[in-house]
Amino acid sequence: MTEIEYEVREQDLYAFNEHLLQESKPMQKALRLHQVVVPGILSLLVLGLWFYLQAVIPAIILMVVAMVWAGAAPYIFLWSARRQLRSLYTEEEKVSAQGRYTLRVEPTSLVEVSPDGQSAHVNWSSVLRVEATKNYAFIFLSLNTALVVPRATIKNGDLHEFIREADERIAAAE
Repeated sequence: MTEIEYEVREQDLYAFNEHLLQESKPMQKALRLHQVVVPGILSLLVLGLWFYLQAVIPAIILMVVAMVWAGAAPYIFLWSARRQLRSLYTEEEKVSAQGRYTLRVEPTSLVEVSPDGQSAHVNWSSVLRVEATKNYAFIFLSLNTALVVPRATIKNGDLHEFIREADERIAAAE
């Protein structure tokens, strides 16, 4: 039985939703629109100002606006998404979700022990997959629900061994 112990912080509560947003096609499409199409249209206006009207200063100003728009769009999108995600949780929910958790791989189930000592068993057939990123491991229980394991706060256990064993159990349950 492989086991990991980790701490969930407030910022970790939003990590999975941010991950889903960054992977979603509509979000990527909207981001491309703001990073490429809008600056492209502004650039066409710059060309018109520059060549047809000979307005150099307004053309330069508009080109700077287009470049700033293209560069700032991802950060503005992320800031807006985080602001919306923060409104999803009440203060009580934030406090109750934070703390030290333990995940344990057992032959028939994944066991999660919460900070208050309660344990929940999830059958391996109910776990879709484990996805690891640079800062987190996400254990998908459905397409839009996952257990979030922050790499930075792992206190005990080996995350790589845990993921390997969990993947084996998930594959065996299919």
